[in-house]
Amino acid sequence: MRVRNIIGQAVVGDDLFGREYELKRLREMLDQGEHVLMLAPRRVGKTSLMLELKREPPANWEVIYVNVEGGENPTDCIAAILASLAAIPQYRSRFQKIPFSSAIREVLQAFQSATIDIDVLKIELRGAIGRDWDSAAAQLQARLMKLPSAQDNLLIIIDELPVLISRMLRMPEGRNDADILLSRLRYWRQGPEFRGALCTLVGGSIGLEGVLRRAGLSGSINDLAPFRLEAWDPGTAVTFLKELGKTYEFALGDNDISSILGLLQDPVPYHVQLFFAALRDHCKGDVACVSREVIERTFSERLAGASGTAHLDHYATRLEIALEPNEYEVACAILDHLSRHRNGTDLRQLDTLQQQGAGVFRSVLRDLKADSYLVEQGQLWRFRSNLLREWWERHHHSGTSM
Repeated sequence: MRVRNIIGQAVVGDDLFGREYELKRLREMLDQGEHVLMLAPRRVGKTSLMLELKREPPANWEVIYVNVEGGENPTDCIAAILASLAAIPQYRSRFQKIPFSSAIREVLQAFQSATIDIDVLKIELRGAIGRDWDSAAAQLQARLMKLPSAQDNLLIIIDELPVLISRMLRMPEGRNDADILLSRLRYWRQGPEFRGALCTLVGGSIGLEGVLRRAGLSGSINDLAPFRLEAWDPGTAVTFLKELGKTYEFALGDNDISSILGLLQDPVPYHVQLFFAALRDHCKGDVACVSREVIERTFSERLAGASGTAHLDHYATRLEIALEPNEYEVACAILDHLSRHRNGTDLRQLDTLQQQGAGVFRSVLRDLKADSYLVEQGQLWRFRSNLLREWWERHHHSGTSM
């Protein structure tokens, strides 16, 4: 098997490297009827695991995957789920036997071909549903209740739900809509009619728990079984780099690999892939050109330099989505301070900030740790990723002095 270095998109099958245990554990949890909350930092492979479950589902399971990252309201979520189900002939036929309201029925009738463009159908359904999204959700729920026995289980995967909820909470009536949507999804998990027939897997790259805690909605997810996906362990990262070397005839030595992983500090799969590709390009494919100096220059200029912004800026934008303006300011102050200390430091120099709002400070620090921006080691705090620390200090540092 040749390991390919596919960068910037989800991977499945043979290209999904080093996640055998995680896939086994997920299937085990689903077989036990658990509803799963999968939270992971960006770029560690969360979406790839979800798509692999869809590609190769557990026995007797039908799997749909919806990504609501770009959504702004609950209509987008319900339309995405309905479109994905309607694209499956067996579910579309059930919807025809028990019709929806006229507007939705007309859209579904217009999409009768064997192959359906889900994105187009989703747009049409979104228009048909409009603001009456809870009625559409109730109609969908009524049809889901009529699912057959456990021989035809359904798994609904909802990716990036925290981003959608965060965006909703900033809108007028957003909290009420979020409460209703989350309550609806909770009933799909808890209703006796669905047991043994329907499971949900909710995923996100920012902490749903923190988002809901700030909105007072934490109770809506306390029935979900947590599944934490971390970056690769160092051994897996070493093996991956060695396998890539075979595939691309760019075999790195043990010292070279140690230098790469030492600079990254946290072997996030995407960052490991970026480093290999950037180093290979820097050397024009000639492994004889590799040296520690070249590796460090590649890290400094290509990964943490200006060209790395496209790959790392989302760490800042995600905080803007998840946090209130005052919380975002505190988060940036903490990250600015720690970006100047590769090996970590205590937070006593931020006493002034803590005194201004101890509750907000603790809440933000908790979220930065939960979302894998920071790690706590005894009395010290530091960036989990040295790549992110380096980039943050160069390109996002606000100059805050605390």
